[in-house]
Amino acid sequence: MPEPNPILTFLADLTPWVALGIAVLAIMAACKKGLKKPAISPNAPVTTPGKWAWIAVAVLWVVVMLNYFDRQLLAVLNKSLTEGPGCIEMTQAQFGMVTSAFLIVYAALSPVGGYLADRFSRSFIIMCSLVVWSVVTWMTGKSESYEELIFWRAAMGVSEAFYIPAALALITDYHRGGTRSLATGLHMSGIYAGQVLAGYGAMMAGDPCQLGWRLTFELFGFIGVAYGLVVLFFLRDPKAEEAPATEAAAETAAPSAPEFTLGQMLKSIFTGRGMYLLLLMISFAGFANWFLLGWYPRLLQDMFNISEAEAGPQATFWINIAKYISVLACAVIADRWYLRNKNARAYVPGIAFCIAGPCVMLAMIFGDAIGLAAVLALVSMQGVAQGSMDATLMPVLRSTIDERFAATGYGLLNLTSVGAGALVSWLGGMLKDAGTPLSAVLTLAGVLMMLCGIILFLLPKKENA
Repeated sequence: MPEPNPILTFLADLTPWVALGIAVLAIMAACKKGLKKPAISPNAPVTTPGKWAWIAVAVLWVVVMLNYFDRQLLAVLNKSLTEGPGCIEMTQAQFGMVTSAFLIVYAALSPVGGYLADRFSRSFIIMCSLVVWSVVTWMTGKSESYEELIFWRAAMGVSEAFYIPAALALITDYHRGGTRSLATGLHMSGIYAGQVLAGYGAMMAGDPCQLGWRLTFELFGFIGVAYGLVVLFFLRDPKAEEAPATEAAAETAAPSAPEFTLGQMLKSIFTGRGMYLLLLMISFAGFANWFLLGWYPRLLQDMFNISEAEAGPQATFWINIAKYISVLACAVIADRWYLRNKNARAYVPGIAFCIAGPCVMLAMIFGDAIGLAAVLALVSMQGVAQGSMDATLMPVLRSTIDERFAATGYGLLNLTSVGAGALVSWLGGMLKDAGTPLSAVLTLAGVLMMLCGIILFLLPKKENA
């Protein structure tokens, strides 16, 4: 392998110093603005979201894109990390444990991240999360042993657990009316852009760029840390007048800045069956989604005997294009249908999952007979279902529980989804080492996806106006 580009290496080595500088600026800003989450009254007059509402979506789109790039890159570079030059020797079960270490920590701390985002400045939590996980990405490229690698992936779980609950709560603080699903969908589309970009990480590490897996991780760690400056200066928590309330919020108005205990919060969240059904649904959806994130590139290599450089882009591009289109299209459909039917934001992903489950099962059962292109097309239906759910999950949650606790509620959903992901990441590696085809696991995931669709139709119904 050729020597790394000295300019790229120099930039990557700046990462800890840039992170330190941003930390100092963040502390200074926190001392000036305070860390307490601004109180937002649900009785604010209904207005069109202002410029800062859309600036928040734009800034966070890049953040979540980097978030999922850093996550997905490990799966894409499976073979380079475990078998290539400069590899870290490990079995596939051990590789699955590296992924599971991230997911277990990420799952366990997601409710904590949500709780803190309901208490303190959401923009500050987001900025800190971005900088820390980017430093951890940089350190991943410095790992020399299996133990170091698993440590840094677990550390990434700590930092990333604080992002999604805070980001989605911040966006839906700004967008409380007819733009809620669209704003959420636009933000979540960054996830799929990051996953698609990660697919081409195999081309950066290998042919044609030949950067190696280490420098690839280090460079994207630097990019994430540098973007922290943008977040620091352009992301802010909404003021009361920038968070227009809906008629529904006005009907169930609560004090704008309530004092509540953790016990009171959890009691409120778990009143009624809605949260229990959402937790069951998200566990089934997470099983399928996290399996594909962790094992789809390797599944295609095994099923069709193609190289890592070919399987990486194929595994990430088509399914994430489907997610990208779906998260935007379904957001618009859900928002428009919501004007006539208050249950529309649950029905849209419900329909998508009922269609996607059988498609995935067909792809895995008849994959050898129908060929690569057909498998990619059928499995991409999981992307359609996942995209529709990503666009509507936070709006559905906020219509199911007390909106004051939205970040905590989403953290609990993340705990359940990612917990299922940790299980399936380990299970995939264990079964592969035992000689069981990865396609068998994805067939089971297809069954669970159909159950997701049914559960979404069983959520408590909202009365139409």
